[in-house]
Amino acid sequence: MTTTIETAPIEQAPVTATPPRHRLRRALRVLRTLVVVLILLAVAGAGGTYVVRQRLADRTMVDTGAAVLTAQPITVGSADAAVVTRVLTTERTSVTAGTVLATITATTDGRGPHVQELRAPAAGIVTEINVAPGQIARAGEPVVTLYDPAKLTFQVDVPLETLRLLRLGMTARVTGPGLPGEIAAKLEKVEPKVDTPAAGATDLLTVVLRPDPAALATVRTLVPGLRFGVVVDTNTAVGGTPAVNSA
Repeated sequence: MTTTIETAPIEQAPVTATPPRHRLRRALRVLRTLVVVLILLAVAGAGGTYVVRQRLADRTMVDTGAAVLTAQPITVGSADAAVVTRVLTTERTSVTAGTVLATITATTDGRGPHVQELRAPAAGIVTEINVAPGQIARAGEPVVTLYDPAKLTFQVDVPLETLRLLRLGMTARVTGPGLPGEIAAKLEKVEPKVDTPAAGATDLLTVVLRPDPAALATVRTLVPGLRFGVVVDTNTAVGGTPAVNSA
């Protein structure tokens, strides 16, 4: 006898299709996550690149220390001893070439007393009245001193160890009082120190930096003697004359 077992059909859960709106939201979340990850990777890469560049820049920039704004003095006086009768200018006054700066009365040339005019040999700015009216100026002694503001330079004393890293023509960044920000200057020459060196400073040489022509209008308004910070870019003037060999 055959027994027939009837089985109930297994009901399958109906497949619910994902609505298009839900699929779009899921895709947008995935895309947003991907964008965020890419941005983070880009930032990290840029940060690493910046650090590397900054470290390389630090290696190529040489801090030479404080530089002094220096003017070459132009002295005006008499070849003979004379009495200063009048001074017709004042300190910090700009004068043109040929301007009468003072009058003197000379008495030692055998011709008797006679008045001479002392004129500016070039345009410049008066820095000092060396002999006041009524006083005697010795032969060759300056009565008035001035300087040409177009020929101002920054001068800094540098040890030989640092000088070996520099070349003529290198670009320097100068910062300090009276400047709106960094200005550029060129390493023009190296000179031996004229004054007696201090103890332990016998290897110092003077580096002369010429302001960039674009900065000259600003530099000429400054007072000689001010101190400025100087950093030299050793990536410039590649192939130039080593500064240590030019002294």
